[in-house]
Amino acid sequence: MPQAAKDPTSRISQGVKQRVSAKLSAWKSRIEREISGGQTGGSSDGNAVEVYFEGDRAFADMLGAIRDAKHYVHLEMYMFFSDGTGSKFAEALSAKAREGIPVRVLYDSIGSLETDQMQWANMHDAGVTVVEYRPVAFWRKRSGIFGRNHRKNLVVDGAIAFTGGMNIADSWSEEASSDSSWRDTHCRVIGPAAQDFNKLFIDSWQYATKEKIFHRPAPHPLSDDEQQAHGDGLDRSGGCRCVVVGSQGLRDSKEIRRMFSVNLARAEKSIKMTMPYFVPPKRLLAALNKAKQRGVDIKLLLPRDSDVKVVDWLREGFYPQLLSWGISLREYLGPVLHAKTMVVDDHIAVIGSSNFDILSVLMNREIGLVVFNDEVVAELDRQWQNDLMLSERVTRDWEGIRSWWRLAMAKLGSFLLRRL
Repeated sequence: MPQAAKDPTSRISQGVKQRVSAKLSAWKSRIEREISGGQTGGSSDGNAVEVYFEGDRAFADMLGAIRDAKHYVHLEMYMFFSDGTGSKFAEALSAKAREGIPVRVLYDSIGSLETDQMQWANMHDAGVTVVEYRPVAFWRKRSGIFGRNHRKNLVVDGAIAFTGGMNIADSWSEEASSDSSWRDTHCRVIGPAAQDFNKLFIDSWQYATKEKIFHRPAPHPLSDDEQQAHGDGLDRSGGCRCVVVGSQGLRDSKEIRRMFSVNLARAEKSIKMTMPYFVPPKRLLAALNKAKQRGVDIKLLLPRDSDVKVVDWLREGFYPQLLSWGISLREYLGPVLHAKTMVVDDHIAVIGSSNFDILSVLMNREIGLVVFNDEVVAELDRQWQNDLMLSERVTRDWEGIRSWWRLAMAKLGSFLLRRL
């Protein structure tokens, strides 16, 4: 007797799996279409994505990619310091420029305020084109205070891109900072999505310089051997579908808001968000509430003490409201938490530079990588569990462990934010 006749439950089970898979695929496609609608990045298949939780590993691979560049190197960085880590990058970029490879560096004026000017001068002398984004000097063109370039992107040859929360500084290096190194998340993308990152860099570059960048001939994709050299350990089974989302600061800031809003609106089961600076505008706060009302399990991992105290006070002003909605809050107690990630329904991962706050959503140039891949989600989930071991749950009596002045600042901040 044929096996199918012996085991009808197997056919039923297979049919159920196929229907679930089709429904999941349709759900992902819907989210992708909505996030991609009108945005300035792009969507692509066949990418390999690796996630970093340690700065030294990320920096080593970034330096390796710079060293192996054949066509160009584009770096867009909020904080590019002149400490040990910054010096390594300055030297690597300068060495590549001396080879005759175009190297362009765009650093944010406020983010890199502490950087020794001699570092920029030395890089310039080596042939690196170094540009300051929105200088804090009213007499200079395209100057200003608000609308920062908060991205942390490296693009090499249009084939490899790095993005996430890690700036170029010793604070992200365990080798330099030991146990006080910041807890962050970064990633490397090998594949067509790197071209989408490069389009966003070119847009920023043209805004800051009025210079148009043309690459002829277009860089070829990495060969299999090159991909293997750059991507040991990456899962290439079918590749990842990625959507690159980029906002353009004060000119057009809706893309990052759309990325968050769509994921919150389309979540069906769960949302896990790690966010260092949590001061959402009204629309995103309302989206959190609506998702919770639909029955979505929302968990937020936030720092107890970040590196920006005023943000801590403002964030705590939201606690009573969030707790009343039934949203789970946990405070990270380890070194400075700087990761900006989201996992939706255990199937979609978001990694980027954007915080869940007013500056990121409404003013800054930011970037987000939306990854439709269960392996990447699993990586973020494993780190989530590690982070939970260094965290405490926020309960309704959370005010008992705060000083009176901190509570007062939280209440004042909440009062002001509700009127924005």
